Amino acid sequence: MASAAFTEKEIRFLVEKNADGILVLDAEGIVLFANPASEQIFGRAPESLIGSPIGVPLVSGDTSEIVIHKPGGKHVDAEIRVVDTYWDNRPARLASIRDISRRKAQEEQLRHSSKMEAIGRLTAGIAHDFNNLLTVVLGNLEHAQRQTDDERLAVALDNAAHGARLAAVLTERLLAFARKKPLEPKLVSPNSIVAGMSELLQRTLGDTINIRTVLAEDLHRVEVDQTELEAAILNLIVNARDAMPSGGEVIVETANIELDHAYAARETEIAPGPYVMISVTDSGVGMSPEILRQVFEPFFTTKEGGRGTGLGLSQVYGFVKQSGGHVKLYSEPGHGTIVKIYLPKAMGDPFSQEPSIEQTEPLSTGHETILIVEDDPDVRAYAASGLRGLGYKVFEAGEASSALEIIENEPTIQLLFTDLGLPGGMDGKALAACAQSMREGLKVLITTAYAGSALVHEGRLDPGVDLLSKPFTLGSLGRRLREILDRRSSRKAGSARVLVAEDEVLLRMFIADSLADHGYELEQAGSCAEAMAKFRALSGDLAAAIIDLGLPDRPGDELVAELRAVSPDLPIIVTTGLSQADVAARYVRDRRLRVLGKPFSPQALVDALRGLVV
Repeated sequence: MASAAFTEKEIRFLVEKNADGILVLDAEGIVLFANPASEQIFGRAPESLIGSPIGVPLVSGDTSEIVIHKPGGKHVDAEIRVVDTYWDNRPARLASIRDISRRKAQEEQLRHSSKMEAIGRLTAGIAHDFNNLLTVVLGNLEHAQRQTDDERLAVALDNAAHGARLAAVLTERLLAFARKKPLEPKLVSPNSIVAGMSELLQRTLGDTINIRTVLAEDLHRVEVDQTELEAAILNLIVNARDAMPSGGEVIVETANIELDHAYAARETEIAPGPYVMISVTDSGVGMSPEILRQVFEPFFTTKEGGRGTGLGLSQVYGFVKQSGGHVKLYSEPGHGTIVKIYLPKAMGDPFSQEPSIEQTEPLSTGHETILIVEDDPDVRAYAASGLRGLGYKVFEAGEASSALEIIENEPTIQLLFTDLGLPGGMDGKALAACAQSMREGLKVLITTAYAGSALVHEGRLDPGVDLLSKPFTLGSLGRRLREILDRRSSRKAGSARVLVAEDEVLLRMFIADSLADHGYELEQAGSCAEAMAKFRALSGDLAAAIIDLGLPDRPGDELVAELRAVSPDLPIIVTTGLSQADVAARYVRDRRLRVLGKPFSPQALVDALRGLVV
C-alpha cells in the first residue's frame, strides 16, 4: 500500500498550483484540505468542501474512475488516485482527482464511429446484392412493358416497376449512409437552395407549423451534390414535422462557421477550418440521450404505426460525411431538437458545372461488338439479351481471365462492359487496365452496385473509364454505350501525349477534360509506381508530365527526380496544395519545370504547358 508522510505545509506547497484536484481526508472520509483546482471538478469553492464527506468510496493504493455530480445537475467523469499520508501527525488519505470528461467523450466518439463504420460496411454489402436483384427486376419489367398491348397488364407492370424504383430509392439511402453512393459535387449556394425549397418545405410542414429562415449574408459556397443536400434538408424538415404533432415552429438557419482545433480535437472526425453551417431547429418533443445515440443508424426510428423507413437521418449522416463535413444533433425531451450540418467552405471550382441532361426514348441502338463481364448470371443474361435486341454483337464472360482470353481472340470487340466486383482476384478496374494495354483504343464502361464513390475517394477508378451505377435499365445502359462509342477519340494525329500522376480521380478527370479540347492526350496514373511504369513504356512518346506532390505510395518529388534522371529535358508541371512559392523554390534551377498551385483553372493548366513549349 502506498504511503507518504507530508506535513501540512509541505502538502500545501506541493498541491496549491496543481492542475488536478487534490483532497486530504481523514479516516472517516471528511475533507481536511482542498486545493483551488478542486473547484472546477466539484463545482464548489474549496473552503466549502472542508468539513464535509466527499461522498465517494476511496481505497488507498487504487486508481479508479468515478462520476462526480456538480450543483445544477452537471457531472464530471474523473480519475482518482489515493495514497496514505499523514496530516497533523494523524493518518490521512491524499486523493488526486483528474477530470477525464474530454477523454471519455473522445473514447465514446471513437466507439460510435467504429460502430457506424461496421454498420456501413454491412449496409453496403446488402445494398450491393439488392441492387443486382433490382437490375434484373427493373430490366425485365421494362422489357415486358415494351412488349405488351394489354391495358390491364400494362397497369400491373407499371405498378410493379414503381415499387421496384421505390426499392432502388431505399438502397440509394443505404448507400448514402454507407458513404458508397457516387456523388456529383459542384459549387452551390446553400442560401439559394434553402430559398428555392421554401415553398416545398412549407407544404411539407403543413398549416399547423410555421417555418422561419435565417440566412446569413455573404454565405460561403460549398462543393456538394445539390440533389443530396436538398434531400438532407427535406429529411430534417420531415423529422421536425413529425416531432411536432400539435404544431410549432421550425427554424432553418445558415451561417459561416470557423471550427477551431479544440472543437476538432473533441469531435475527432472533423478537421478545423471554415465551414458553412445549415441548422434545422424544431420546438417538438425532443429525444432522450439513449435515442440520440442511435438516431443515425439505418432503420432506427421512433415513429409508430409503420411511418417512415428509419433511413432519413442515415442519409443525412452518410451524405455529410462523404462530403467531408460533420453533423451534430442536440436534443432534450420536451425542449425540441437542433440538427447542425457543417459542410467545408469551397476552395475553388475545379469540376464541371454543366447540368446533366436526362435523355429519353427511343432506345439507343448500335451495331458494335461488346464484351460483357459479370459474375451474376441473371444480370449478365439481362444485359446481354437486351443489347443483342438493340443490334449489338455480344460476348459474355463471368470473370476476368475468361474475358482476357476473349479479348485476345476477338479483335472486333470495341467496348468492355464489366462489373467492378469480380471473382478470381482481378476486379473490373484491373481488368479494364489490362484489356486496354492489350487492345489500344478499347473503350470501357464499368458498372457497380455500390462502390463508385469509395473508388472516387481513393482515386482507384481511371478517369478514362466510365461508370454506370446499378441498378440500371436497358435504356440507361444503351444511352451510355452509345455516348461512349460515339465519343471522338482523344488520340489525334500530331496530338501531344501527357503523363498525369494524380491520385484524386475527380481531379484527373478535370485535367483530362481541360486538356482534351486543346489537342492533348492523357496517360493517367494514380501512384508513383503506376506513373513510372507508363513512363518507361511511353517515354519516347511523351510530350510532358503533370505530377502531384501528394501521391499515395511515395512523394511526388521523388517521381520528378526519377523522371529527370532519365529525361533531363522533359517538360514537367508540379501541382500542389501547399505553398506554391515554397515548392517553386525547390525547383528554381529547373528551367523545364513549372509549379501550379491547387486549385487551378483549365486555362492556367494550358498556359503552363504552352509556357513549356508543349
